[in-house]
Amino acid sequence: MSHVIAEPCIGEKNGVCVDVCPVACIHTTPEAPQYYIDPDVCIECEQCVLVCPVQAIFLDSDLPAVWGQYRDVNSAFFRHNKAAGHISDDQANAIIEALQAYAAGNGLSLATVVLASSGELAKLAAMSGAAPDALGEADRKAYAALAYRVATNQIRPGAKPADIGGAAVDEDRLLIGPGGAPLVQDGAIVGAVGVAGANAEQQVLCCQVAAETLRAASH
Repeated sequence: MSHVIAEPCIGEKNGVCVDVCPVACIHTTPEAPQYYIDPDVCIECEQCVLVCPVQAIFLDSDLPAVWGQYRDVNSAFFRHNKAAGHISDDQANAIIEALQAYAAGNGLSLATVVLASSGELAKLAAMSGAAPDALGEADRKAYAALAYRVATNQIRPGAKPADIGGAAVDEDRLLIGPGGAPLVQDGAIVGAVGVAGANAEQQVLCCQVAAETLRAASH
């Protein structure tokens, strides 16, 4: 189940919903008449509902019958516009380099793992002084971010993981806690990043650096 953006949004593209979405599942294009929610990424957090100035956003099960077609309108937008869903070597390298620079500037000994959207390893790196098990911890956080499709510090109690690349989740590989986040490009989860070797706040900031680096590397 996900949220759906319906007819009242048409012509009202102010973007406030995009700003509050924690998983970057709301998108549009310059020529599109409204915003759309990706049903494969939405985590039903309701942040967009709370800020929508025209009350255009509904949980799928609560969508008024008169706007029932907007379930297909939202999902069709992403079928036509979604990225291929693969993080490139250049993007993964840029993320590793950016995080190591951030860590060096803040006196951290960071371990970083970047996973592809399939859960397979894309890149990893451990700085001098990182704990022996830090790479394993970073990998498990990145994997959890893929499974739950949200930053690991935002996973809600009782949330259920989704399949990864069409395969069942390896629950022994999940680690929930600050330091993991999905990597989103053009509305698609193209991979995930996991870090270890810093306090909780710094690990969340590292994930933000990774997301910003991906955006910059994609343009």
